[in-house]
Amino acid sequence: MRKVSSAFFMELRFQTFFSFLFFSFLLLTTFHCSKQSDIILSQYETALTEANSQNRKLIVVFGADWCPDCRALDGIFADPETKAILDSQFLVMKVDVGRFDKNLGLNERLGNPIQNGIPSLVVLSPKGEIITSTKGGEFSNASQMTKEQVLEYLYKL
Repeated sequence: MRKVSSAFFMELRFQTFFSFLFFSFLLLTTFHCSKQSDIILSQYETALTEANSQNRKLIVVFGADWCPDCRALDGIFADPETKAILDSQFLVMKVDVGRFDKNLGLNERLGNPIQNGIPSLVVLSPKGEIITSTKGGEFSNASQMTKEQVLEYLYKL
């Protein structure tokens, strides 16, 4: 019978310990992502209910804080004239997609509007039907757009 060295048992314990840590990390990450997805979907459902009760269209804006075009669109939306139109006819919900790794469940649910860049908009009727989506990347160059171009898009809705 061969004698097993204590180094072998030590290595086996380390492998077991690191395997446990790795799988714990995976479970924690999965739980966190799932929880985040639940929160954004809940916010979406609440926004749909509010839009319906106010008889306003819902604009879901997919973007990220690192994105210059997203920040440019935020600036245009904050302009008094644009804001007045938005406030009278629409409810706006912003969704952070991170580095295209966050809130992807809602993105998929709404037909993958971010496929050609962000910011991306999905406009829904008060009843929740998709009216239009910027799947073609229509706003992915928002930093080059004027307020008038954005207003023109909104007026068509």
